[in-house]
Amino acid sequence: VTPTVGGFRISTEKLLLNRSPRRPANRVEPRAQEGFNNAISPYHSSKHAKSDEECVWPRILVVSRRHVRKGKYVDFVGEYHIDLLQEFGAAPILVPRTTKTLNQLDAFCAGGVDGVLLMEGSDIGEQFHPFGEGPNVPEETRQMIACKHASDCEIDEAKDNLEMALIRGMVLRDGVPFLGLCRGSQLLNVAMGGSLYCDLALEMKSHVVHMDYDNYDGHRHAISVLRDTPLATWFPEAFEGRQGDDLSGSLNVNSYHHQGVKELAASLRPMCYSEDGLVEGFYDPEMMAPEEGRFRVGLQWHPERMLGDYQGCRQVYGAFVRAAEAHRRRSRAAEPPMHVIAGTPYQGNRVLLNEKTGTVQRKRGGSGGMGGSKTASAQDLISAETLAA
Repeated sequence: VTPTVGGFRISTEKLLLNRSPRRPANRVEPRAQEGFNNAISPYHSSKHAKSDEECVWPRILVVSRRHVRKGKYVDFVGEYHIDLLQEFGAAPILVPRTTKTLNQLDAFCAGGVDGVLLMEGSDIGEQFHPFGEGPNVPEETRQMIACKHASDCEIDEAKDNLEMALIRGMVLRDGVPFLGLCRGSQLLNVAMGGSLYCDLALEMKSHVVHMDYDNYDGHRHAISVLRDTPLATWFPEAFEGRQGDDLSGSLNVNSYHHQGVKELAASLRPMCYSEDGLVEGFYDPEMMAPEEGRFRVGLQWHPERMLGDYQGCRQVYGAFVRAAEAHRRRSRAAEPPMHVIAGTPYQGNRVLLNEKTGTVQRKRGGSGGMGGSKTASAQDLISAETLAA
C-alpha cells in the first residue's frame, strides 16, 4: 500500500524511516539550522556579514487601526508606512489596537523600543479632553458632524487608551523618538496640553477644503513652510524661486481630516500653516536632534501618500529612522545588545534566556556583569519597571 500525503504518494519505507527513534522529531539538520540562524539574525550570515556597530535595526512600534470587512472588524496598518520604515533600515513592530494589548505592552517592548509611529484613525474620545477643558460637544452638534464624517466619528477607546499610554509613557517620559501623522499629530498635541477644533467647517468656517470625499487621494491644498524648521530642511523645493529673505516657502499637500489644531501645546513650535491659518505641522525644538536620538514631529498630512510629489516625503521617514538608530545605539552603548541565535542562549539588554532550562534571568545591576539577576519562568512578561531599570 502506498499512502498519500497532501496528494503526493509516499512509500511506506519513507514513513517508517521518519518514525524511526534514530531520527528524533526535534532534530535539526546543520544546514537547516544555519539557514534558520541567518534568517533570524542576519548579523551572523556570511551574506550579511557586518560588525555589531554597523548592524543597528531600530524597533519602531506601529499601532494598527480598525476596519470593517465582510461584516467583521479587522486590524491593519498601511503598507506605505511599513515599506518606508524598512527602506531606511528600521524594524516595524506592529501592535494590535485591541483592548487587551495595553496589558501586554511589555511583550512588544521586550526587545527595546526606539521609535513610535502613530497615524490615521478615528476622532479622539472626549475622555482625553481634545477640545479643551470646557463642556463636551453638544449632542446636536455631534450628530451633525457624524452625518458628514461617519467613519471618523466612531470612537475607538481601545486605540485611544493604547496610543495615549505610548505617548505619555515612552515618548514624553522616556524621550523615545516620535512621528505622528494626521490623528497621530493631534494625539501628541492633546497629550502635551494643546487642543483641537471639533470640526473645522463648523468652527473655523474655512474656505480651505480639508476633506474632499469626491477626490480623496488626489485632493491637495497649499501650505506655507516656515524657514529654519525641520520641514524646511526636508523640503528644500518649497523655497525654490524664493528670495533668501522670504520667511516661508510653499507646498501642496493632501488632506484627510475634519479636525485640527486649535491651540498648539506650549512646548511645540509650528512648521507650516494652511491658508486659513491652521497649523499643519509642528515639532518640539527641545527634542529635535535626529543624530542624537531625539525626534518629535507631528504632521497633519500624509507624506507616505505623496511619494511622487516631493522627495522630502521620504526624508521625513529617513530622519525619523536616523533618530531611532541613534536612540538604539545609545541604548546599546549602555548595555550589550540582544542577538538571537537559534538553539543557543542569548544575551539581551536586560535579559538572559537559557533555552535548555527555559529560564529568564532579569538583569537588575549595571551595565557590567549579571550581578543582582533574578531568575523567572520564560513565560513571565518583562515588566515596565524591569525595562526602565
